[in-house]
Amino acid sequence: MKLISIIMISILLLSCHKEKQEYIEVSLGFSMNPNKPRIGILINDRDSLYVCKEDLISVDNGIKYKYFKSTQKIDFASYKKRILNSFYDSIQFKSTPDAQPRQINYYLNGKNLKFRFYSHELSKRQEEIIEDLILLKEDKRLKEIPYHKFSRDLLDSKIPNPPPPPK
Repeated sequence: MKLISIIMISILLLSCHKEKQEYIEVSLGFSMNPNKPRIGILINDRDSLYVCKEDLISVDNGIKYKYFKSTQKIDFASYKKRILNSFYDSIQFKSTPDAQPRQINYYLNGKNLKFRFYSHELSKRQEEIIEDLILLKEDKRLKEIPYHKFSRDLLDSKIPNPPPPPK
């Protein structure tokens, strides 16, 4: 009887095992405008939208963020298709001191990729996809939540050093 119980529990545990959740995340680093916060937008295969926005009011106490979740579902499958059709290889990141760094990080079809870039390095099609994802932060149905995990690469980055003076 114990053996049957162990086998049944093992089968139950194995059937509950699920592949890692698919997601697409876009982060915006420091802007040239100090009044624009750093932002993260994340959508996942449960058709959920999360937004992370730097709280500029609390800058004196260090970097703080507010987190939000949309109360409405989004169409993850359409974004997934667009990303897979347009971001299939690496973008060469070149430092541009006077531009806002951006990053796309995703886990789709068992593959995790992360690209850091500036808008001018993208094709027109890639730029449209990124802008569509960024516009999701304007969703009026966002509800503040205590926390959601985001990639911290750009969200915790420091202000870049100015270029060296000419010699």
